[in-house]
Amino acid sequence: MKSFLRPEYGTAAHFFLAFTLCFTETFAQNGEMNYKIKPEVNWFTDSRFGMFIHWTPAGVLDKEIGWTWGTEISPENYIKACTEFNPSRFNADEWVRLAKDAGMKYIVLVTKHHDGFSLWNTEATDFNIMNSLFNRDVCKELSEACKKYDIAFCTYYSIADIYQNGWPHMYGVDSKDIPLVKGGMEAYAEFVKKQCAELIKKYDTKNFWFDGFWHPEWYDSPEYREKLYNYIKSLNSDIIIARLQMPTKPEGGWWDDGWDFEKNLGDYHSREDHGGKEWEKLYYKGPWEFCSSISYPYYSYNSHLSYKTAKECIQTLVKIAGRNGNYLLDISPKPDGSIDTAQIKILLTIGEWTKHYGEAIYGTEGGPFLPVSDKFACTRKANKIYLHILDDRRYIVLPPLGAKFLSAKIFGTTETVKIENGNDKVTYYIPENYANEYDIIIELVINSMASDISLIAPELM
Repeated sequence: MKSFLRPEYGTAAHFFLAFTLCFTETFAQNGEMNYKIKPEVNWFTDSRFGMFIHWTPAGVLDKEIGWTWGTEISPENYIKACTEFNPSRFNADEWVRLAKDAGMKYIVLVTKHHDGFSLWNTEATDFNIMNSLFNRDVCKELSEACKKYDIAFCTYYSIADIYQNGWPHMYGVDSKDIPLVKGGMEAYAEFVKKQCAELIKKYDTKNFWFDGFWHPEWYDSPEYREKLYNYIKSLNSDIIIARLQMPTKPEGGWWDDGWDFEKNLGDYHSREDHGGKEWEKLYYKGPWEFCSSISYPYYSYNSHLSYKTAKECIQTLVKIAGRNGNYLLDISPKPDGSIDTAQIKILLTIGEWTKHYGEAIYGTEGGPFLPVSDKFACTRKANKIYLHILDDRRYIVLPPLGAKFLSAKIFGTTETVKIENGNDKVTYYIPENYANEYDIIIELVINSMASDISLIAPELM
């Protein structure tokens, strides 16, 4: 068994150095509670960790998915790459087994990106995988493999469609000159409904992750998204949906922070990685997800990829769970269908960690302590609270919980944690000889349900 523990070589002065936590900007305050989760969303919030998959024929041309159509690649060459797509090494079992081994609980496959190329046997358009040299239904094979390995099969779907609408290229959020939808929005909305129905009926998708929603004919007409939402729910009320509606008309893509769980259409919020750390200041009381890529800013495969470390991914998972959310981590399969060894190694390292420490992530909710910066997060379930310390501090000072402690120890060990009560503060001491390069987890067992404790903001002390 691979060990994630290492000896600590800190000095005595280091041990006695005080580390205090300051309150950061967040969408939750003292005394508030997380929202109650709808029954159909429970599997999603319990999962906490999923695999995003962007896979594209454009990779054959060493270009990023969708956005390079009409910019870096001529429309003719992009379409040619799609029709000649023949990923001979694609193996759905291997992809899904890798997700399983990484500790991921669901897969979100990009079934149709902005280019409009559909990775399933759709009757709505001839621009699909069955009319390529590959001539195999990728969605069918992945859906079946997900059932085999008990992974939820979910689908990304782009409302924007370059091919279907005859656009010269994809238009960004800020674009002022997006062409009208070819054939009219009513007809296109029916096309979208038909494709979504196929993904439900043929492949038993559990979740729709929508994108490309900022076209003004769609965005400025709420009836289209409302009709689509209701139509999907009429086919299967248990399907959950994200990103059909964002809070305000987006400018520059920075629409994420104003999400209103009680008023906006959809079952959860999915927030994109913008390359910064602004999300670390946030806490969402309702179900949400943070999506990023193992090779950010790229989501699909090309020769320019550089990868995050396993440690960075593990700590992001912890920080997101402590913010009451899910981490959707994208992988980038090669054009031939294989996954390069560097990505596999990172995912398997994450999997070793989730195997031993996943109890403090899966099935948890954020709180009761709100997260502070990138050094501390907190999760909870049943009568347990998990304090996640992401640096090498030797003790942590927090406000009192208002609950009786039954035990306090380092998670996964018999190492007890010394607790010292002071004036309106509690200090938790990490045993001198213990360290963990990823996440030091203090497990607190209390005499009540942890979810009954309202949110507590650590204050500057």
